[in-house]
Amino acid sequence: MVLPETHSSHGPAYVTAGLKAMRHMIASQPTGWVVDLRGNRGGDMHPMLTVVAPLLGEGERGRFVGPNGSTGWGVRRGHVYNGGRTAFRWRRVPAARTEPVAVLVDSRTASSGEAVLISFLGAENVRTFGEPTAGYATANQTFPLPDGSRLAITTALMADRTGRTYGNAPVVPQAVVGGDALTAAIEWLAGRG
Repeated sequence: MVLPETHSSHGPAYVTAGLKAMRHMIASQPTGWVVDLRGNRGGDMHPMLTVVAPLLGEGERGRFVGPNGSTGWGVRRGHVYNGGRTAFRWRRVPAARTEPVAVLVDSRTASSGEAVLISFLGAENVRTFGEPTAGYATANQTFPLPDGSRLAITTALMADRTGRTYGNAPVVPQAVVGGDALTAAIEWLAGRG
């Protein structure tokens, strides 16, 4: 499953198309999954997480950790949440899956793309493949300035389900491989079946 970046304004269409594809793939009874985040430069993480929610399963899958505390995100009762906000509650998400998942990343996987990657980290049935990511695993807040311009400031770092924090350094996959990450991922999945 190639998971491209998306902007908030495209979120509803992204979720509708993504969940339709997910249901189609589930119907084919896969023995494993490949989630391809290569080239995903980010945008809004909520649509992306909603599409892969069946592969993440229920529970907290990441956190934003800032100087004044932290806010968790994950899947609760079949819907993606971020703190007190539930995303796309109007869409029914398929039940959690148990098959192994290979996640592909590269140097262009950034920001919300890295948030999706981090959501998989620490799970027993997941392995990551490819190249180190861009290193923008942070949350930013935009502040308006008097002249009409806006200033974006990093206000938090991302953390995975184990509590390990990330930030302005690349996230290194478990299997660092060049251009043939997909082949390595398929070989790993075949060995688990």
